[in-house]
Amino acid sequence: MLIATIHDVAPPTLAAVDQLRAALAGWGVDAVTLLAVPDYHRRAPLASCPRTATWLRAAADRGDEVALHGVIHRQDAPVAARRDRLRARLFTAGEGEMLGAGADDRARLAAARAQLAELLGRDVAGFVAPAWLERAGLGDRLAEVGFAWHETAWVIEGLTPRRRVRAPVIGFATRTRWRERAALAWAAALTPLLAIAAPVVRVAVHPADLTSAAVMAALERVVRQASRDRRAVTTAAALAAPAATPRHR
Repeated sequence: MLIATIHDVAPPTLAAVDQLRAALAGWGVDAVTLLAVPDYHRRAPLASCPRTATWLRAAADRGDEVALHGVIHRQDAPVAARRDRLRARLFTAGEGEMLGAGADDRARLAAARAQLAELLGRDVAGFVAPAWLERAGLGDRLAEVGFAWHETAWVIEGLTPRRRVRAPVIGFATRTRWRERAALAWAAALTPLLAIAAPVVRVAVHPADLTSAAVMAALERVVRQASRDRRAVTTAAALAAPAATPRHR
């Protein structure tokens, strides 16, 4: 299976998200997982943008899955643990929301899930922390408020019932030139290995990817190679499928 995920879906990014969804469709991806942010950087509430809400509902009606991507996609609260502060500095620019104190409060998560579900008119099963950065135990709290799955950079995890699928994500960084080069090299090295042996291949797509022709070309190569003998599915569908056996060529 191939899981393609579009991150950072919000009113300010809708035009880019729509363009990315069209690109994936052109590369043969029929179903994607869309990661929606209820109030992007505290300045773009989904509930106040009918155009974005309509777009998300139409995508879900066509078979895409909409999951929650944090609440504000910004780290507003301090990070207590030294290790988590280091992770935040290395892997994101002020957007490690779920590392901040209180970000994983059950009432906060439940309210955000209920708000997105009401906007969509359907259940919201999944949660992905911005930049995949989360504190230990988040999966337990997500399960307690009704989420069925979440993911990190290395695994997708079903919460009810518990099931872990190891699937390192292929994604790209465009914040600096050296990060972009490193991401391109990582994808070039990882894609052939996953294409041979991995039952599930994950590809993460971000609105900023559109700013780099090299990244978009690499994304197309990865997606087309991964989809040669894999079907594109949503994250929930991948976790619901029977365990796959790695292929050997």
